[in-house]
Amino acid sequence: MRFLLRNWHLKLSAVLLATVLYTGLVFSGSFTDASVDVAVDAVNQPDRSQVLSGAVGTVTVRYRTSNDVAGTIAAQAFVATVDLSEYEMELAPEVQVLDIEVVALTDGIEILSVEPPDVRVAIDELETKTVPIELDAGVVPDGLEMDDPVMSQDEVEVRGAASVVGLVDRAVARIRIDGSGIDFNNPVNLVAVDVTGQEVGAGLIDIEPETISVQVDVRFTETTQTVPIRPDISGTPAPGFALSSLSIDPPFVTLRGLPDALTGITEILTEPLSIDGASSTEEFEAQLILPDGTRLESGDAPLVDVIATIVPSVSSRTFVVGVVCQNAGDNACLPGLEQVSVTIEGPGEVLAQLSAGDLTPIVDATGLAAGAHSLTPAIVGLPDGVELLMISPGIIPVVIEEPATPEPTATPEPTTTPEP
Repeated sequence: MRFLLRNWHLKLSAVLLATVLYTGLVFSGSFTDASVDVAVDAVNQPDRSQVLSGAVGTVTVRYRTSNDVAGTIAAQAFVATVDLSEYEMELAPEVQVLDIEVVALTDGIEILSVEPPDVRVAIDELETKTVPIELDAGVVPDGLEMDDPVMSQDEVEVRGAASVVGLVDRAVARIRIDGSGIDFNNPVNLVAVDVTGQEVGAGLIDIEPETISVQVDVRFTETTQTVPIRPDISGTPAPGFALSSLSIDPPFVTLRGLPDALTGITEILTEPLSIDGASSTEEFEAQLILPDGTRLESGDAPLVDVIATIVPSVSSRTFVVGVVCQNAGDNACLPGLEQVSVTIEGPGEVLAQLSAGDLTPIVDATGLAAGAHSLTPAIVGLPDGVELLMISPGIIPVVIEEPATPEPTATPEPTTTPEP
């Protein structure tokens, strides 16, 4: 102590002189103030821990140095660090404020300020967890189906911050099945998800391994197609008869088969059904002719009921005939047309037996006074099954004439008988 106090007045004078000289040097303009951005390094991270947040990036350092070295000062002249050992792990993963320390590596530099002076840091303990792997194939294209997938492993380890690892429920391998039906055999990256299927921990956890091999055999699956049924009818009904209609029960069927087997099918035929020589309605239980590789979706026997309705054939004939006037009494009935055309319809064999004499149009002059009239002709007595379609023209001009009045006979003059 005596040593320190010896000549104390001289030592104090020396300190005061140095201070005065330094102050004068500063104010004389021999020093320069400047700033530089310096990257911050995190040091002394606790064992088995992970930094969740708090990367500062850079800090702005204001410093003072002499003019003769000011041009040589760069960011490399400083070291900025945040000491993670100051983080209280008992409170993890809460956010805590840690100071940023900056030191100059070059002599003659005075650090004036650091901005920002501290950083908010969150650190968590590391945790490792084993989770199952789930395959997600998305929407499989129509007409395809998958066999059970084969994966190189069923479980993976997830490692990272305990607060994040605790959210992981499983690792998902997402694949896409091509519509061409090609088998899937590729490496697939894994994604960690929570119980709701949402991705978690991106950049905060490691999955070991990150990639697994997935093999899925893909095959075409059977689909259905509904098509109409067409009876395969052959033959000609008996003379005078014709096929009026066909009814099929059911009229449609639904086929099941692979897409290639169903492609191009627009209808299904029955086995051949003959109506040759038929003169009445025919009923069939017909076998369906199913294309190769198809079957009925219902699983029923491929049978349908077919009804071929046979009726007498109908045709028409036209005759040119004369008109007859009836019921004129003593009057004369004079048709204005000598002939009209008559068209009738009915069974062909009946029409073939008719002649013009069987089809006489009649105009009825009942009660008509003498003079010109227009009358509608009619035909009566047509055979059963024969209908009158048309008489052309449909109106016949008729003239009714009263009978001529006979001229009176002259009365002979009386003769005189001579008296005897």
